[in-house]
Amino acid sequence: MKSNPEKANYWRQQIETFKTSGLSRVAYCEKNQIKLSTLDYWRQKLSNPEEKNGLNWIPVKIAKDSSPGIDLHVGRITIAVKPGFDRTLLVELLQTISALC
Repeated sequence: MKSNPEKANYWRQQIETFKTSGLSRVAYCEKNQIKLSTLDYWRQKLSNPEEKNGLNWIPVKIAKDSSPGIDLHVGRITIAVKPGFDRTLLVELLQTISALC
């Protein structure tokens, strides 16, 4: 079934009006003769996908560091990985930590 852009725009406007009305969902629906379940359906349908999935973006600041490499934080453990590290040792270390977690 294709979505109707006019219908979606109508509900976007209703939802925005509801948000700024200061009314509860029930009061808004009664005042505007809208079924509560219909308002809730369109609020869910038109909500931000990140909000639906529980994803929240946080800002990340990358600091310039004079020393190359990275620090891996696994629980309370920090592993400093510098250029020229022993890959086999790192893999074994991570496997051991993984088995303990």
